[in-house]
Amino acid sequence: MENGSHSTFKLNIISQPKNQRCRRPLTLFSFITATTRDGSQVTEKRLQDASEVLKDEFAKGTALKCKEKNVAVYPIVHFTEDRNALMSVLQDQKELSEHFKLHQGVYREIKSIECEDGHGPFVTTSASVSYIVSGFKLLDTSLVEVMIESWKDWTGARHIYLHIPYELGLQRISLLKKVAPNSLNSFTYVVLAECLNVDTEEKKMILMDFVQRMRIEKFLSGYLSVYELLKT
Repeated sequence: MENGSHSTFKLNIISQPKNQRCRRPLTLFSFITATTRDGSQVTEKRLQDASEVLKDEFAKGTALKCKEKNVAVYPIVHFTEDRNALMSVLQDQKELSEHFKLHQGVYREIKSIECEDGHGPFVTTSASVSYIVSGFKLLDTSLVEVMIESWKDWTGARHIYLHIPYELGLQRISLLKKVAPNSLNSFTYVVLAECLNVDTEEKKMILMDFVQRMRIEKFLSGYLSVYELLKT
């Protein structure tokens, strides 16, 4: 990997051995990062311009838009398991414009919580799906195994599973660990909590209120926000 403002990396993907076929596939995450933390540069027009630059990369996979304007450090997040995308030259750090940078990382799901009643009586559409996205950057790797085993506690996943309002339709909570690159430009761990039934403005407010209350709890310091599917 090269150093500098336009750092790149590339994976050497090989077929998994037969005894590892149960492993989850690799997932490429792209984080569009605002260059200021007060959200002043995150306008609809500038986000549209940034999305246009990345339209080819966003053609496959899932693109998410942050719902919390005053927390929009990462206003857009995209993830995909597309093999061609994973085998391309990836951007550890790239300037998209004077307002945004792109950071990419490759992850693999290592733990998850499946919600038995997640589907419920819900009629799911693309407009009703929302995500709670958490990201954590860790410098000390000496306690990796312990942290993975206790992930439900320090990430807040257990709190989400036990306390999120049923009507929001929590479906799945996933813990993903970064495979590459070896830098702190992207998160070491990403947690995705998928909600299938956030289909009204009232439910969106309930979800954002729930996440705001989570910030008050004493979880490991990390990024936390609410996302909905980005309309392209």
